[in-house]
Amino acid sequence: MKKIDRKDVNVLLGDPKAAIIALAMPMFVSYLVSQVNLYVDTFWTSGLGSLATSSISTVAPIYTIITTVGLGMSVGVTSTIAFRLGKGNKEQASLMAGNALLFGIVISYVASAAVWILFDPMMTFMGADDVRDLSYSYMLPYILMSAAVICNSIMAGLLRAEGAGTKSMIVLVVSAILNMAMDPLFIYILDMGVFGAALATTTSALLATLIGVSWYLTDRMTLKLTKSSFKFNKEALVEVLSVGAPKTADALINNVVILIQRVFVIAVAGTVGVMWFNLPWRYIVLVAVPSDAITSALIPVCAAAYGQKRVDKMKESISYCLKITFATTLILSVILFIFADPLMSVFTTESTMQDNKEMLVWVLKTYSLALFPYAFGKLASAMLQSIKKALRSTKVTLIWAAIKLGLLAIASQFSFEAIIYAMVLSHYVNFVVMMYFAVKETRKKFVLIEQENSLTNATI
Repeated sequence: MKKIDRKDVNVLLGDPKAAIIALAMPMFVSYLVSQVNLYVDTFWTSGLGSLATSSISTVAPIYTIITTVGLGMSVGVTSTIAFRLGKGNKEQASLMAGNALLFGIVISYVASAAVWILFDPMMTFMGADDVRDLSYSYMLPYILMSAAVICNSIMAGLLRAEGAGTKSMIVLVVSAILNMAMDPLFIYILDMGVFGAALATTTSALLATLIGVSWYLTDRMTLKLTKSSFKFNKEALVEVLSVGAPKTADALINNVVILIQRVFVIAVAGTVGVMWFNLPWRYIVLVAVPSDAITSALIPVCAAAYGQKRVDKMKESISYCLKITFATTLILSVILFIFADPLMSVFTTESTMQDNKEMLVWVLKTYSLALFPYAFGKLASAMLQSIKKALRSTKVTLIWAAIKLGLLAIASQFSFEAIIYAMVLSHYVNFVVMMYFAVKETRKKFVLIEQENSLTNATI
């Protein structure tokens, strides 16, 4: 049996700043490569013309129903398993890991069935009949291979939970690199078009997940994944879902909003408006990679400190993440505004895309104002998830969804430009409300832990 290196877990349970940097750096690399992968993917598909690009943009909220299940479960296992490791309960943590993967496979069938059933009604609802066939071609690999996409996210979350940031990075980076290599092969050489783009994504996710599985099967990790780990355990699964389910609900609410907001966009600007609306936002997601890496690192570090009942370490980790996020988002939003024109040129090389450049550049400049609230809203949500208050985040997201759709509905009565302004404003609303509850709930948790520690010390 191979000797297990406990270095990752020791770092996780040690100095908060060191733990955040140790986890954030590999996550930054993996997220950056993943975002580069999205741009390479968009570059190859944009070569198929504006209709193909619009079809992928239009169908995005449908296929993300599948990806959000995996992302939700990933956050669930990261938070709850790190908490258990902080308490020194490795056996329960291993049981939770096995049950999470098993649940991911089972729920993938449910997600695929839901997407297949809802596809036509959703396309009709959005008024996107002109791209229906292309959109379905892109969706098919996701429907058939949803388990690979969901388990890929869960595996990355499991590795982060025990502080193995580098291994988590490897799983995500391998998936992205394989996808970039397969894209031109499937899309053009094998002439699969948009179907090939999605097939490349799902196939690469499957292969990368198998790498993570091999590490557990060969006893290279702190957690043990044995046959008994995959036996259904209600207590273990409920604990993971206590964070994973609300996080998935957050994402699904966002996707429903994205779906509905396309109705307003299409009503004002047609299906090409969806492309104007979507493509520039990809740069927001790209430049948010540093803050996303910090946010991902905060969840296991703060959750582990919570398990240790160390308020000082919880406060230090949160404060450190807030400072780094503020500095990075301020600098990157300015860079995004200044270089909007050359950045959008990447997607406007094809003749049918060139006429859209002016609008795409304007949208990107306006979106640059939303980077700050976008990043801090996610960080506030992570604060709630790390202390097992994910349901509070879901409630805030639900309120924000109603406000956002209201703003977009009003804006759609005026112009496409008004919709973009409403989009930016909605993110400031989310940031203010989410951060208010994050600060409130964490302060309450600090008081409760300090009271418990005082009682324990008095008893001793």
